[in-house]
Amino acid sequence: MDIPSTTRVAGRPRPTVTVFLPSLLEPVTGGVRELTACGGSLREVFADLVAREPRLKPHLFNEASEFRRHVLCFHNGTNTRWLGSPAAGENDDGQGGRRDGWDTPVSEGDTVVFMQAVSGG
Repeated sequence: MDIPSTTRVAGRPRPTVTVFLPSLLEPVTGGVRELTACGGSLREVFADLVAREPRLKPHLFNEASEFRRHVLCFHNGTNTRWLGSPAAGENDDGQGGRRDGWDTPVSEGDTVVFMQAVSGG
């Protein structure tokens, strides 16, 4: 998934989303764990987030611009890995494109919470 550069749509306000980061990323953001980002979809929010805080990108996204394996993301409490799953018998967006959870619309006041999974033995 590509994280596009942010663009503003003239005349249309973009919702502001509150983004919460795990304590493990405090050194990257100078101790800030709560940020805001704007966009009409999760994809746009992620793009705005890394535009505002470019040092976050390698910690959240891999070289293919997908979430790193141990990064969890929740939009309003819903794991983004489960968003956009095709309904029974539905494999795309109806226009020939793959439905993607990152295209989920966001609204003013939504929250995005990043967590880093802990594993080991």
